[in-house]
Amino acid sequence: MKSKVASIDELSLVSKKRIYTIGLITVFATDFILRDVLLPEQPSDIDIGIALVVEWLTLLALLAFWIPRVEGHNLQSIGFGKLRRRHLWPGILTYFMLLIAWTGSGFALNAIGLEGLRSLQPMIREHSFPILLILFLTGTFLEEIFYRGYLIERLTSLTRKRWLAGLASWIAFTFVHLKFFGLGPTLDVSILSAGLVTLYLKEQSIWPCVVVHGINDAFGFLIAPLLMF
Repeated sequence: MKSKVASIDELSLVSKKRIYTIGLITVFATDFILRDVLLPEQPSDIDIGIALVVEWLTLLALLAFWIPRVEGHNLQSIGFGKLRRRHLWPGILTYFMLLIAWTGSGFALNAIGLEGLRSLQPMIREHSFPILLILFLTGTFLEEIFYRGYLIERLTSLTRKRWLAGLASWIAFTFVHLKFFGLGPTLDVSILSAGLVTLYLKEQSIWPCVVVHGINDAFGFLIAPLLMF
């Protein structure tokens, strides 16, 4: 009887791992194909809008169907619990630490003839405010759920190595920006990615990461274009 129960448990574990693998491949293959394959080199507002709609539909399917119905988990299993006041301060502190890191990276990039994230502003200002607003929301919420919560938690379940899941999150989030951002800005993104991964691993909640990403993208997509910065 015990061996039969053990076999059922092992079968259940294998099944769960298969489901997690399918979920990870589906989510990140979709995101990669949309951003790095289907979008043209100089995308119009319509191109970006279509890609963003598909990304948000993927997120909706993940949260409303895949995680609760297929995986059998609640959203807290990907760090998407209740937003609490205590989540605010780690996010703000991390953002100020990132500003210091970006100051140092700015000197390093200039020394090797590259520019950082600020060099993207002319490209960003080519797009309409509604598209920039959706890009802000996508970075702030969707990317945190995909690249921090879901990727880290499900890879941890598959590998039992949280550091490896964090490394994969850092790499995936960094390189998905390379096509449109270029090398210099992507190196700055790698610093942001490292900060977000570290923060998520410490807090085990996407909300402090949402605070960091929200502040950063509010400036990059909403404030700076209006100020012509």
